[in-house]
Amino acid sequence: MGVRGDEEPLLSLSGLLRRLEYFVAVADELHLGRAARRCGVSQPTLSHQMKVLEKELGAELLSRGSRRIALTASGKALQEEAPRLLQCTYSIKERIRQAAAESRRPIRVVFSRSGHALRQREMVAEFRERNAVPVSVESGWSERNVNLVRAGQADFAFVRPPVEADDLRMSVVGDVELVKLLPGGGAADRMAEERPAEELPLIMWPRSLAPGLYDKVLDFVRQERSPQVAWEEPDYINVAAAVASGAGVSYMDRGIAEWMSLSADLRVRPLGLPEPRTDIAVVWRYDQDPELASRFVAACCRIGYAGNGADRGCLVR
Repeated sequence: MGVRGDEEPLLSLSGLLRRLEYFVAVADELHLGRAARRCGVSQPTLSHQMKVLEKELGAELLSRGSRRIALTASGKALQEEAPRLLQCTYSIKERIRQAAAESRRPIRVVFSRSGHALRQREMVAEFRERNAVPVSVESGWSERNVNLVRAGQADFAFVRPPVEADDLRMSVVGDVELVKLLPGGGAADRMAEERPAEELPLIMWPRSLAPGLYDKVLDFVRQERSPQVAWEEPDYINVAAAVASGAGVSYMDRGIAEWMSLSADLRVRPLGLPEPRTDIAVVWRYDQDPELASRFVAACCRIGYAGNGADRGCLVR
């Protein structure tokens, strides 16, 4: 609120607030000596500050007798108003302190597994480059990521839809091709002699880690074979290792499959046209700063949909 033209600005707002604190002590104690001890100042200092306050407010606040002091009508009015003003000031200072601390805190982002292969690292790098804010990252499966955001332990998390998160906001920021992962080299030759790839056992990861994606993958698998899972491995790396050993086949995102094939004897086979695709999404809480969320989602979409339909996946759900 600005100062009206017929009012003189207070020379020192911080000084006025300090004097109001002193006045509240005097009004409570009605004794300058006790009030001075309570405020941690000398009695002459406190007496001088009360006179300054009266001058600032243009009203006598204290009736000073030879043995005691009392509140005037103006003093009693200020006794009612000063605590409310001071409490409001304390609340404002605390909010400012919290906002300053929040601005220094890194934005906490959680990748879904194999974030690099799914371009999540590039998405966060794009956000970092365009925004002067620190970012901390970790990774986890979709179910854990959703729970971290719910608990306030992460600001944004990448997930693999569909997920049960009606209490959170979500935006799809990219999609990836689903492919078949087959054994390569000698393992492939040995298996080919025994039975065709379509009859090899199906190896997956635990459904509990990302149930929505798990079911979606099996829906795609049904188009070419029975989706019965022979067994589950704890993560993508172990799934790939089992496939490379010739134990079976699996289905996963092309980026992850190609990344795994760099260090294991594997073959990556497309599933034909139209190529099946799975989504990558970001979730965040409803109380998240909407402007920050908008900037984060936009950065992710620029990478996730680069050369592939621009912003078609950037709608917030």
